[in-house]
Amino acid sequence: DVMVVVSPATGIDPAVAAVVGMTSLAVGVVGGPLTMTFLALESTRDLTLTGVVLAASIMSAILVRETFGYSFSTWRFHLRGETIRSAHDVGWMRSLTVGSMMRKDIKTIYASTTLAAFRKEVPLGSAQRVIAVDAGDHYVGVLIVAELHSDPSDGEVPVRDLAKYKDAVLVPSMNVQAAAETFQRAGAEELAVVEDFTDHIVLGLLTEGHLMRRYAEELDKARRDLSGEG
Repeated sequence: DVMVVVSPATGIDPAVAAVVGMTSLAVGVVGGPLTMTFLALESTRDLTLTGVVLAASIMSAILVRETFGYSFSTWRFHLRGETIRSAHDVGWMRSLTVGSMMRKDIKTIYASTTLAAFRKEVPLGSAQRVIAVDAGDHYVGVLIVAELHSDPSDGEVPVRDLAKYKDAVLVPSMNVQAAAETFQRAGAEELAVVEDFTDHIVLGLLTEGHLMRRYAEELDKARRDLSGEG
């Protein structure tokens, strides 16, 4: 009726406009353009109208996705700070935390230890990396064993001066995405896991290689579950 009053020259059937408008709105709110199109076909039994509805539904889905995310129904997640880019379930990323991936069997050494004493205590080949801690067992930095054995510095230099990634740490509650971003910012291949950001009590160690391997495994598992291969 509105179209008849506003623009009678278009000759658009009000019933057609109503069906197209309702399905487009439904797709924008809950998604599912094909589902809404088939519902329109079932209701009208008009194949020509169904083609128009499908085109309008696709345009509505694209517009809403580009503007708001995936659909209006996910808006409450956006308000909570979430970023939703597709309909794929990425909930596994939350359960894949640093705490579940880290190694707890790590070797620590006091940061005040001299380079000469370090070389005696940690022979080349006995470990790849050691965590330097202070007297209170707080994190100081990561020591790469091979680098310290080849370092030309004086043997009386404390290993504290040769430690790497002093300001970059992980906490057990971090998910895989946050941990990967930390690795990227630090330019590190391994980082210590501490109890929290205020009290740097060392709990373990996580390497970037292990993190990416676990991420790839979980991503492949999610893909297989989605395709029904699992």
